[in-house]
Order: sequence, then C-alpha cells, then structure tokens
Amino acid sequence: MIKKLFLFTALNVALFANINNNIRDILGTSDYNTHRNLINHLFKNQNSFYSNGQIDYVKITEVLSKNNLLKLSLGSTQDLFVTFNFNSNPKISLKNISDIIRILGNQNYITQEEVVVNNQLKWTVKIKAAAAISPLRLSQELQKVNSRILDIKREGSNKWSYSIDASNSKIYRTEDLVNNSQLSLKKPQRAYIIEVDNISNITISSTAGNSWHPNIVFYDSNYNILEIVEKDSLHRSLRLSVPNNTKYIKIDDFYSLANIKQGLNITKE
Repeated sequence: MIKKLFLFTALNVALFANINNNIRDILGTSDYNTHRNLINHLFKNQNSFYSNGQIDYVKITEVLSKNNLLKLSLGSTQDLFVTFNFNSNPKISLKNISDIIRILGNQNYITQEEVVVNNQLKWTVKIKAAAAISPLRLSQELQKVNSRILDIKREGSNKWSYSIDASNSKIYRTEDLVNNSQLSLKKPQRAYIIEVDNISNITISSTAGNSWHPNIVFYDSNYNILEIVEKDSLHRSLRLSVPNNTKYIKIDDFYSLANIKQGLNITKE
C-alpha cells in the first residue's frame, strides 16, 4: 500500500513538473519565474490539462491568456521568426498553416525555410508584426482541421517554434459537398475548396453578373493533383466527370476572382 502511494505521488510530481516545463517554454523563463506561485495555483489540477494522454495546449494557453500571463506584444513592428514542424501530410499542412496565419492577421510574411524529409515538413517564416501569433488562437484553428500542437518553444520575444501532429489533418475551411448535394457559394475571398466523397460528376453554374473562365483542380486526400481543367473562354455552366479518388476540388477563375464575385452554384451527381 505504501509502495503504491509512493508511486502515485511520484507520478503526480513528474506530471506537475512536465506541465510546468511546457508552460515555461511558452512564457519564457523570466515571466515563468515571476508568476510561478500563480501558475502553480492555476495548474494544480494537472490531469485536466491532458487529452488522450497528451498535453492539451488549447486548455493551457486559454488559462494563460485569461489570466494575462501570455505576453505577445513586441512593443513595435519587428521581425518575428516562427518555425512549424509537422509530423506528416506536408502538402496539406503547408496549405493549412499558410491559410491559418493569414486568417490570424499575418499577411506580411516571407518563407525562410521549407524542408520536407520523410513526409515531415519544417516551415520557417519571417513575419513583420507588432505581436507574436497567439498560441491559443493557433491551437484552436489547428483543431478545426484535426491537427494539434504537441510542443511550443519560445526563444525571447520574437522567435517561436511549434511541433504539430497533422496525421489526421484535412484541408482548412472547405465547403461541404459530402453531406450536401448542392452548394450556393457567395463571393469568394480566395479560390473555393470543395470537399467531396465518391462522386462521379459535378455541375458548376455561374451566377448572373459573373464572367467565369473555369480553372478547376482535382486533388486526392493527400492534396496531390489528379487533374486540372482550364477554360480560356466564358462559361455559364460546366459539367465535369470527377476523377477517381478525388477528395478536394479547387474552383477558381482563370484570370481573377473578381470574375466570380456573384458566387457559384454547385451540384453533385
């Protein structure tokens, strides 16, 4: 009984230390040491910050943010360097993370490094910004595509790295033609990405007021291109056969999104 109690106590001490190490990596050593007593209080129930045996960074960063412990301001516009390490699905991961950081307000970035080895992606960007990317918002957006943060490292105020599990990821912000038979899409901010499953044909109709010149790409579940359809002529409607193994369809205009500003209607068969 004493032995079991000792092991239980040792396990909780190790768990506590592990969580605290991760929090220190997010806050930086100085801020962590300054607020250690508050951190110990906020995270005393260690088990609630785990999900399926892994640290839940959404929960951790949410608590840090609510208690004003997560300082992201750089004080002025500076160069911010962020590295994203994905363990799988490099094509989907690169598309997702580039879309997500733009959604989070970081339009002005330059790729510093992009390496794919053994199906793993390392992508480093330099961003002109007055604040670091919010780990909470980043975690929340990654959750939407079945990805999750495994580790966060902060080096000073302007250098961050994230390790991300993307083994079950899907494309960010797709239009659902899996559970719907028809879609009426509004004015696009970017090319439409349609998610499909085992369909044979698709009909795309242009809304009145458009000048649509079709530019359509079919992708498989790993975001590999299966087929490209380009039409350098005005179309009001287009019916296409869908290649086998198609999971995503990108629908655009050959010249400009402004040509489909009234939206498109899509029907699957």
